Amino acid sequence: MNPKNTIEVIVDAGHGGMDSGAIGNNLQEKDLTLQAAKYMYKRLQELGIPSILTREEDEYLPKEERIKRIKDLTSNNPNTILISNHINAGGGEGAEVVYSLKNNPTLANLILDNIGEAGQIKRKIYQRRLPENPNLDYYYILRESGSREPVLVEYGFIDNKKDSIKLKNNIEDYVEGVVKAIAEYLGYPYQEPGTVPTKDTYIVQKGDTLYSISKKTSIPIEEIKRINNLTSNTLSIGQVLLLKEKNNISPSTYTVKKGDSLWKIAKEYKITVPELIEMNQLKDLTLQIGQVLIVPQNEDTTYTVQKGDTLWSIAKKFNLGVEELKEINQLASNLLSIGQILKIQ
Repeated sequence: MNPKNTIEVIVDAGHGGMDSGAIGNNLQEKDLTLQAAKYMYKRLQELGIPSILTREEDEYLPKEERIKRIKDLTSNNPNTILISNHINAGGGEGAEVVYSLKNNPTLANLILDNIGEAGQIKRKIYQRRLPENPNLDYYYILRESGSREPVLVEYGFIDNKKDSIKLKNNIEDYVEGVVKAIAEYLGYPYQEPGTVPTKDTYIVQKGDTLYSISKKTSIPIEEIKRINNLTSNTLSIGQVLLLKEKNNISPSTYTVKKGDSLWKIAKEYKITVPELIEMNQLKDLTLQIGQVLIVPQNEDTTYTVQKGDTLWSIAKKFNLGVEELKEINQLASNLLSIGQILKIQ
């Protein structure tokens, strides 16, 4: 089955990049929505709910690109729930949930009730119509996403002093309420954060070393390193380690560079983000420089270095620039070895 068609929840972080969204009390909406979305995605993954993020970094997504990405991420699968995370402004206080004209208020009510249980004031759930066509939703994310059930969640008012403090300190508590609502709505067992068992993965905690993890899991250090393509013993808090062999491993790998994102890498290898996530069994979309990812076998033309070859002569032969050839092959120097295989795009 196409992994895109298994996605049940699309997690959208509103605004991003040059579009800061609402601003107030030294906070920016785009930062809070990204924090909310990444936490929501992590928790949905822990609960076994297939999900995907629209953006995983501070990235500007124009309306058309955001809608296109939502549809591309799921092959325009209509059987999805879309949670678009936002922060309000305008002097009010508390959380609001906007649901689509085509849907009933069940999910919206669940979300608002759970946010209320997490400590935020409950304002209202509502629908809003497009003035020029009252049959259509006012917000494009609800109107054009193609999702079975799109919902826009406003966690509080950034320009309200009380709410700004809550948003700064407690937004993940409110997001957890949304996660709980989603699990209940979709019929998944809900478990509190930190209680979800991880049979096939291990999340690195403060103070962990490969030695201590090996002792906890009874898996040899070298085996952990091999399974996870680790080239050193350095670990990061929150890093997700696989505890068993991946299935259907492709022989090709890609090493993450500065500025990379899953979206960019997937596009380069002509696959989708969900396919890349599934191929690497990723539980966290945050990439680390130097992280090794499994990618499809590249079908590009290759060239085997011969005696007397230089980067300049090879680049000239294939109408490429030297720097372009180095970038394609991730070469750090101009040194070549006889028999070395270079990719030619």
